[in-house]
This record gives sequence, C-alpha cells and structure tokens, in this order.
Amino acid sequence: MDRDQQYLTTLLEKVPKWELTDPQHQEDFDRIKSSLSNTSDFQGRLKSLYRVANFSDFALGLMWILERVARDASKLESTLDEESFVLGLLKKAFGETAATTEVPEQPFGFDFPQPSSTETPLESAASESPTEQSATSEGVVTGATVPSEESFSATLEKLLEAVQSGSEERTILIDELTSQAEEIVAAQDSDNDYKTFCGYLVEFLKYVSANQLFDDIRVMNLISNVFDPFAQWAKTGASERSGFLEQPIEMLRDFKALFE
Repeated sequence: MDRDQQYLTTLLEKVPKWELTDPQHQEDFDRIKSSLSNTSDFQGRLKSLYRVANFSDFALGLMWILERVARDASKLESTLDEESFVLGLLKKAFGETAATTEVPEQPFGFDFPQPSSTETPLESAASESPTEQSATSEGVVTGATVPSEESFSATLEKLLEAVQSGSEERTILIDELTSQAEEIVAAQDSDNDYKTFCGYLVEFLKYVSANQLFDDIRVMNLISNVFDPFAQWAKTGASERSGFLEQPIEMLRDFKALFE
C-alpha cells in the first residue's frame, strides 16, 4: 500500500460513520472503505467510484485530498477539516443532507476525464450508461432507472468473466449486479419470472459477499449455469420466453445446498 492509499484509508477510518442516520448507509460506507484499502488498483477503484450515480462528488473530494497529500510530503495524518469535508460529501451522496458541501476546483494528477465547466460531476455521472449509473462499486444502491434486460445481461456476463479470471472487479460487479437486480424486483412492470430470477439472484450474491466466496469454484459454476439460459431469455421475444428461466430460478432458489 503506497503513501496515498495509506493516507486515504486512515482518513476514511476516522470519518464518524455513526453520523450517517441509516444503518444501511453505514454498512455501505464500510464496504467502500474495504474496497479502497484492499485494492491493488487504487486509482482504478476511485474512477469506478466516480461513475457511481450520486457518488461523483464524493470520489472527486477524495481525489482533491490526495492531490494535496501528493504536493506536501509533510502531510502524514488527516485533519478534522478533511474528515468533516469527507463526511459532508458522504451524506450528500447518500441523500441524507442538502448539497451544501462543494468540491474545490482543482486539477487532478489522475489520467481521468474531468466534467466540463458547464456540467457538474453529478450531471456527468448521470450521462453515463445505465450499467455505470447503477454501479455499487462498494455496495451502494444508487441507480434511479431500472436497467434494461440487455444491460442486466451484460453485467451478469461481466461478473462471470471476472469470477473466471479472478479479477478484483468481481466484488464491484457483484455489488453492481445486486443493485440492478433489486431495482428490477422493485419495478412494477417487470416480468414475473424476471423478478423471481432477480430476487433469488440477490439472495445468492449477498450470500457470496457475506461469506467472501469470490474464489469458490461453486460460485463460478452456478453463475455460468444460470447465465446461458438467462442470456438466451434476454435475446428472445416476450411471447416466446416461456420456460426459459425455470431452470436458472430453481438453481438459484436451492443454491445453499451447494455450500452445505
């Protein structure tokens, strides 16, 4: 862990998470901290966080602090002002407070596309694809728009590839897919089989995350087995889909038997 990552990790640990009013937000924040402290691609993880809807300002605020750290070798510990600043951006990201905390204008030492002068970071994030808007890089459910079937299928495929390759992105994609599936389950106009599939998928993905089973071959096999029929379902017309999701639903419903 380099100096920048260590500084930011220590700073985030000092942020008083108990000031977040929703316990779920506190848990989500813990997952963000864990993701940033354990990744080997620190800058890439910050870029991913930037693309999460509502979290662009939070990510930019962390980058701004890191710029100050990079310019001042004497900065060894975070200040109360920095911790308060990050907490304000975090509350703003979770929608717990009005948007009163602003990120100072600052060039960043990242190879990273900045929003234009006429577009706020939040507007920039909103212009990204549905997959990027719904990302829960660290477990945050943020997307306001139900993802399309094609987008959801693409995210599931990315997760399968990440699990097969052992990529660190698999934790981000699990959170992203969980968020998208929850949005589909909550949508009033979703297909019943689709909702059932997503409901069981959420339960499975949360089990994988809670038990840190990212490298378990059984997880890879199950995702692989449900992806193919789901991808076929997504490509098939609504009038011809009957029965496509029966087997994937059954496998997801009974997934715990694999781990007993």
